[in-house]
Amino acid sequence: VSTQSTGVSPLLLLFMTEECIKSVFLDFNLLDFPCLKMALSKGLGYAIVMGSVLVKFPQILKIYGSGSVVGLALSTFLLETFCAMINVGYNYAQQFPFSTWGENFFILIQLIVILIQLFYYSDRTILALLCPLVIPALSLGMSKLPTEYLAVGLTAAIPLLALSKLMQIKANFQNGHTGQLSFVTSLMNVLGTLARLFTVVQEVEDTIILINASSVFVLNFIIIAQFVVYWNVAPPSAEKKTQ
Repeated sequence: VSTQSTGVSPLLLLFMTEECIKSVFLDFNLLDFPCLKMALSKGLGYAIVMGSVLVKFPQILKIYGSGSVVGLALSTFLLETFCAMINVGYNYAQQFPFSTWGENFFILIQLIVILIQLFYYSDRTILALLCPLVIPALSLGMSKLPTEYLAVGLTAAIPLLALSKLMQIKANFQNGHTGQLSFVTSLMNVLGTLARLFTVVQEVEDTIILINASSVFVLNFIIIAQFVVYWNVAPPSAEKKTQ
């Protein structure tokens, strides 16, 4: 049964299959839990992708407003950028639904902006100028790699992404404060990775992707816990160098 012949909006196909549309909306099987879970997963996926357009903006604005990158681990953002590049390339090559990985594309763009800020405010202007040229070129090159190489890269990205979070956690612990790290961005990271974990479990039968999503959620949660611990600790205002 097609959506056109039944008068049901084709937009519903973004959230569930035609079989589910028939079950829920035509047969009024409102307790069809597999179909409802599918719709919820798809909806969360699209919400994550839309939210990702702004997820790093609080961090970008905080750096710009303070003119400082104190407390931010450069290695964290470099590794996170590399992992985002691998994620985009792998998922695009596998032709997974955009709703299950699209946030990585938008996050990659914002990470480029943050890297420009990190280099600029630590007096490495040439590197700041190279970022918007080199990173997109490398990303395009990665998308052309054979799928088996991208799979190896994504497997490597799991410990690398975890390492990037651990480096920020370590920097926060050593500094005794969270510096210019944005609480809003970090909170959005936790909520986003939790929702992404749910969508991956529902829609993608890929152990690599599942392990990746699980580990990132746990580490993002630890960073939020550090905000609570260091909430009343102010970072040095004069220091502007990255860790």
